[in-house]
Amino acid sequence: MNPATNHGPWLQTACHGCMAALVISLAGGCATLTKPTWPWSSGSDTAKDLAEDDSSSVISSEYSPAEEEFGWNALKGETLKRRFKKLVGRGPNESVAKQAFDEADDLFQQKQYAKALKQYRKVIDRWPDSALEEDAMWQAAECLFFTDQYPKAEDEYDGLVKKYPNTRYLDRIAQRQFVIAQYWLALDEKRHLPLLVPNVLDRSRPLFDTRGRALKAYEHVRLNDPRGPLADDSLMAEANAHFLNREWLDADYFYSLLRTEYPDSEFLMPAHLFALQAKLKAYQGPAYEGGMLDEAEILADQILVQFPDQLSTEEEQRVVRSRAEIAAQQALRHWKRAEFYKKGQHYTSARIYYALIARDYPKTMLAQQSRDRLEELAGLDDVSDNPFPALTAFLNPDSLKEAELDAMAEAETAIARQDNSGESPPLR
Repeated sequence: MNPATNHGPWLQTACHGCMAALVISLAGGCATLTKPTWPWSSGSDTAKDLAEDDSSSVISSEYSPAEEEFGWNALKGETLKRRFKKLVGRGPNESVAKQAFDEADDLFQQKQYAKALKQYRKVIDRWPDSALEEDAMWQAAECLFFTDQYPKAEDEYDGLVKKYPNTRYLDRIAQRQFVIAQYWLALDEKRHLPLLVPNVLDRSRPLFDTRGRALKAYEHVRLNDPRGPLADDSLMAEANAHFLNREWLDADYFYSLLRTEYPDSEFLMPAHLFALQAKLKAYQGPAYEGGMLDEAEILADQILVQFPDQLSTEEEQRVVRSRAEIAAQQALRHWKRAEFYKKGQHYTSARIYYALIARDYPKTMLAQQSRDRLEELAGLDDVSDNPFPALTAFLNPDSLKEAELDAMAEAETAIARQDNSGESPPLR
């Protein structure tokens, strides 16, 4: 006998019993079974509202929602905003974004940039973290650029590079930012506004500090695309802006950066020449630190060696004159120190500096005077600054040790200055 045939009457009886119980319960009002109306149902009012907002399209399977945030991360603004948009039916939707992008492109071709910008914003909002968003961000920046809203456009370009560092629009973004920086510098030169005075009429220039924003745009070009064709151009332009504004230290820094980072740049020789002038302008005299003067001396020698065939006659003569000026300033620094020690009757130290002038800077006017001073001070002994050595040794025994260390350090410095066996002599 077939088992299924054997259990058939029992199954039929059970099914009839269940149906009878369901009919009795519905007739008695004990339970009501109705199909719920969901927001996406075709007959609901909510569905009509969403359809008008283009939110009823099917969400693409390519979208991967972000992982749920827990703990304090759940209270972040971005997390709350994402959940709220999803709750009200404005979450990520690729089909809606593509439709908005097509509409925006049509408006862009018709040069209706303001309307196109709204549609590109919609694309960015509805399909983030995608190639479509990247294209929409570029087009949105272009809309701002063509409507002369350069501050907002520059921010948009920079935001695109920050979110997509390897964007395929990188070279074009650099061109746009470079042009904007040039325009802002020219505009500030023609009509300068003080730093704290706001610009409320011209939307093509920043609200504050037009020149500062221009320099920042140049910096964005270099940092966003450091090996691009405009990287060294932006660096040179930034250095020149500081040079023209008599900001010698800043100009020297950017010229030095160009020489270091872009040795193959077409601006290499001008960067050397302008840096030499910036260093000389930044030097404040013999009473101040002389590191900038030492760097200028090295740079002048480097220019004459590195660019012998590229320098014009006028440029070469200017470098030679700068080299002579540096030598005169170095000699003056030694002379001031020698005179200071001579006045204090520290003749040994004075003779050291006079000898340095006569040896290292023989073509200066102070060289012959230094030789005369050496003959004048020959055989003179130093006068001690301690009139009571016995009392000093008793009250401060460490002073003798300190004086001995100072004398040793001064002697070693003098020996190091006289020993030039490990370096080539300076060009004259």
